[in-house]
Amino acid sequence: MNQALKVSITEGFKNTALGFLRIRKNLNITHFSDVETEGYLKETLLSTPLDDIETKGKNHYFKCVSKNAILTVNSHSFTIITAKEINKTPRVKNS
Repeated sequence: MNQALKVSITEGFKNTALGFLRIRKNLNITHFSDVETEGYLKETLLSTPLDDIETKGKNHYFKCVSKNAILTVNSHSFTIITAKEINKTPRVKNS
């Protein structure tokens, strides 16, 4: 991974409305709109240090500690396949 590829992924990534919904749920940012989610994902991709980006097979894994997120990006389509928290935030159960 190099800086130019990282910027290309950031500028070219895509997702569907359902994909954004799943990402918001997984990252515990459910109050964000699609536009806010896209901005958050761009910030996450850009703030991930090159040393914390791993390429395995057809995917790039962006581990951004400052955003507590791991994003899996398809290396061919630049689609964000999955997003998850590094350290799971405990969910509060409603009684």
